[in-house]
Amino acid sequence: MEQLTFSYAAHHSIDTMVRVGNVGSGDLEILLEPTDQDTITIELITSIDNRQPLWDAIFQRQFADGVPAMQITINDFGATPGVIGLRLVQALEQITTAPARASANTLGTISFIEMGPRERAKFLLDAGTFREVMGNQHHSFSPWLVPQGIVPQSDDGCVVAKGTIDGKPSVVVGIDGTFQGGAIGEISGAKMAAALELALKDAKAGHPTQVILLLETGGVRLQEANLGLAAIADIHAGIVALRDYVPVIGVVAGAVGCFGGMSIAAGLCSKVIVTQEARLGLNGPQVIEQEAGIEEYDSRNRPFIWSFTGGEARFASRFADVFSDDDAHQIRSDISNIIHQPLPASARCEQVETFLSVFNQIDTAQQATPALVRHYFTQGECK
Repeated sequence: MEQLTFSYAAHHSIDTMVRVGNVGSGDLEILLEPTDQDTITIELITSIDNRQPLWDAIFQRQFADGVPAMQITINDFGATPGVIGLRLVQALEQITTAPARASANTLGTISFIEMGPRERAKFLLDAGTFREVMGNQHHSFSPWLVPQGIVPQSDDGCVVAKGTIDGKPSVVVGIDGTFQGGAIGEISGAKMAAALELALKDAKAGHPTQVILLLETGGVRLQEANLGLAAIADIHAGIVALRDYVPVIGVVAGAVGCFGGMSIAAGLCSKVIVTQEARLGLNGPQVIEQEAGIEEYDSRNRPFIWSFTGGEARFASRFADVFSDDDAHQIRSDISNIIHQPLPASARCEQVETFLSVFNQIDTAQQATPALVRHYFTQGECK
């Protein structure tokens, strides 16, 4: 991995910040920011060494005469020259053109799954109220990734946005499943925990803030181990304290799913919304297969996996409260309905004896099947 710096003459700085792309597999993030210098300064972190001449050639072509001054941050996870050029063009076009809002498909719906965390937050909040907290301009990189040879992302994979939903003060926290599989580290976890803490402070002061957690996450980030686990513990505590005042709504849409310690966070939420494409489970398929064997759980058998941990299965077995289509309008409507309902009489995680009574009925000598799971959990014991 290399960290490179480039500089080119320019004039008249841009007056707005622009971000495109993401640090996902074979992609890169580009952040353009205003500057008080008459130069285009580029700070680049790339996962591929010895490509400085290629980058210089691309920049020389893109930043010809007439391009304004700016500070550019690029975090590259091995993008091809074609993708690099495309992202640069997209970023430069957004300096003068507002980015297009997600468009409806041929069925008249807007896919929630295909949106990034920022787009999801903007869609859920009332028009014109979106305000990002600790956004890209703060460069909230994880300090632990670069020393381990991992390309960081400017928001550390977590977006916190404030605004209103149906006129009610709200905060939406979205995890970027494309960055490190949505895994939680020190910075991303601290952003989510702080959002919950501030919402709790507002609630205690008589100014309730609705909380929506968009959970696309594999759990803790292994590269930050204990720091990530400590952050997740703070998130858990924040959810438990806050749900006495306002509903804490978890949304698992896809395609990453929600696993590990963050699946516990989902279980602590007042209400959980899932789609057909969602997955929700304490351990991921590969972990179960590794520990129990392929005969017990084949991680390559996608229909088998979804039949146990998919959104429909979790809704049918009472581990999720709302089963929604992959339609942004529908998910927003489901969130709105929950916000306007009274708080639940008891949280799912408080129904310990009820769940234990179900588990005690299960014959562990039998191989579990989706039909058996639904049989045990839909007899009315779990409300």
